[in-house]
Amino acid sequence: MMRLADVLWASVERYGPRPAVTDARTGQSLTYAELGRESARVARFAADHGVARAQRIGLAAANDPAHLAAAFGLLAAGACIVPVAGHLRAAEVDEIARDIELNGCFRSPRTEVPGLEDHGGATLSDGVCGGFRLAWVDRARAGPPAFAALDPAFVRFTSGTTAASKGVVLAHDATLARVEAADRVLRFGPDDRIAWVLPLAYHFAVTIVAYVRAGAHIVLCPDTLPGAIVEAVERHRATVLYASPAHVERIAALEPRGRLASLRLALSTSAPISGRAVERFESACGVPLGQAYGIIEAGLPCINPGGAGIAPTSVGRPVPGYDVAVFSDEGDRRDAGVAGEIGLRGAGLFSAYYAPWRPLEEIARDGWFMTGDVGRFDETGALHLVGRKKAVIFVGGLKFFPEEVEACIDAFPGVQESRVFGRAHPRLGEIPCADVVSRSPRLDAGALRAHCARLLSPWKVPVEIARVDAIPKTAGGKILRRPVEDAQERDSGHDGARSRPAAAPRRKA
Repeated sequence: MMRLADVLWASVERYGPRPAVTDARTGQSLTYAELGRESARVARFAADHGVARAQRIGLAAANDPAHLAAAFGLLAAGACIVPVAGHLRAAEVDEIARDIELNGCFRSPRTEVPGLEDHGGATLSDGVCGGFRLAWVDRARAGPPAFAALDPAFVRFTSGTTAASKGVVLAHDATLARVEAADRVLRFGPDDRIAWVLPLAYHFAVTIVAYVRAGAHIVLCPDTLPGAIVEAVERHRATVLYASPAHVERIAALEPRGRLASLRLALSTSAPISGRAVERFESACGVPLGQAYGIIEAGLPCINPGGAGIAPTSVGRPVPGYDVAVFSDEGDRRDAGVAGEIGLRGAGLFSAYYAPWRPLEEIARDGWFMTGDVGRFDETGALHLVGRKKAVIFVGGLKFFPEEVEACIDAFPGVQESRVFGRAHPRLGEIPCADVVSRSPRLDAGALRAHCARLLSPWKVPVEIARVDAIPKTAGGKILRRPVEDAQERDSGHDGARSRPAAAPRRKA
């Protein structure tokens, strides 16, 4: 049975002298032969110091070439990787260690892991991962009885945008199925150069493995300011840009500098992107922009590569290897044009939620994994995302999705982005409220409310509007819709909305 490290070994044999990964900021680069050698060094070190099959080993590393060597090395040693992002607080790290029954952590000297006690371990002395420390947390914890039999590769976390994050168990074979499905649409090859701007802690499992499988050259862009990304694309003549909507919008806002002629594919992922943002990017960069429906439990079941007669605001058609359907609350399949909850089937689905332990077969409904996302198919077979079921706002018995109101607000002159949510109300159930990031120091809340009233039903118009410095988001760029600190001051009908800082986001899958 093929496992994820075997993907790297095959590419080492086929593409050995070709560049595998380069740090755009420092110039550090590894060929496929070097990446294979460094990954094997990590695998030997892990095995020599007691890492056993299916042990949950946290990986805390920066967005640099060493991250790839560390990940493939741990996978080759049989470990199940639990990503530990560098920005987490001690309480969040403790939550991961407790909920996922972490056995140990493999940590870069460049990455802090607050609150994680080291109960003996060892430090790798040389190679690109020189200085990485294997710290044991509780090496004897076995995990759920059925865990090891799944051949787990990763435990990833859901985004936690509307509820607490869940640990998602991804097996080697399911992850490989995701890679193969995505590549049937994206068609990566050895001549591709990937401009990579997303956190490796959250986006390694499918895309990085797909690039390595194809023998592509991964150009890591740790400086994610828009000018630095564009400079890296131009300097390395990148053929693929893989980014979040936030990156795309910032690039589109730069002063025009001509077409990014080397790109064959620009793909936005991790959160839906507005039609206005797509138009601005394509106008500024001269490149069609696609987007993908990314979900931790399933990979990329739908991909819109841009063009090809597919609406730019859709996430595209289902990729080969997945069944995608839209269901009513009663479980009936919806026709094209009618919204409902998105259900998925396919070999790339996850195996279980870790804590509390729930295998997929207990979660699925008649074989379908119900995502909690609401969407609709158009007449071309492309899927459009509408919102999250848990994010629905109820006003006096009438319901709507915050994304609809956000799109209206974002079209108002001077608005950069917004977040709409419901606040409890004693008679109406909820009232709609909006946090708005404005490009100008003053936001005319009355004019914004009148703009919404012209375009939206009355119950959808925000009753309270606050000007904020930033919208709280997950590390992957999704709007955080779980309850956060209330606004210090919120406009309730007077011109000139007040300002407050955004609450800090928690971890993302």
